[in-house]
Amino acid sequence: MDEQARQLAGMVENIMYFFGTQSQDGECCENISHGEFRALHTALHQSTCTMQDIAKKAVVTKSGATRIVHRLEEKGLAHREEDQKDGRVCCVTLTEAGVAFLNRIEDQLTNKMQTILVDMDPAMREILIISLGAFLQIAQGQMSGRDKRPEAD
Repeated sequence: MDEQARQLAGMVENIMYFFGTQSQDGECCENISHGEFRALHTALHQSTCTMQDIAKKAVVTKSGATRIVHRLEEKGLAHREEDQKDGRVCCVTLTEAGVAFLNRIEDQLTNKMQTILVDMDPAMREILIISLGAFLQIAQGQMSGRDKRPEAD
């Protein structure tokens, strides 16, 4: 099992390097950070997106999420608004520019992946998707139990 864990860790690192959204200089996708990318992705794919949602998906504190969203607002990609039902909750939505930006990045990532998958046997593609899905589900379940960090002020 130890050798399998080492082998898988190496594979995951290589996958992150070849297919990740973050470059070696810490920037992602046209001068945004990986945290900003995850925040945009979260806001686009949830009907209501709170700061807490962004904090969870970007793996930062709520104050970290606030800083990320502030940077996205400065770049014209997102904006905050009060929740209509609960004024204490701040919701994040993407601007038209933010939606276009994220769609362009996701299309680039999808095209990159399609060029690889086309050369793979269809049955192996299915096994890969099922296996990675199961692996991520377990990993997220384990990480969500450990990720109870105190809020930074």
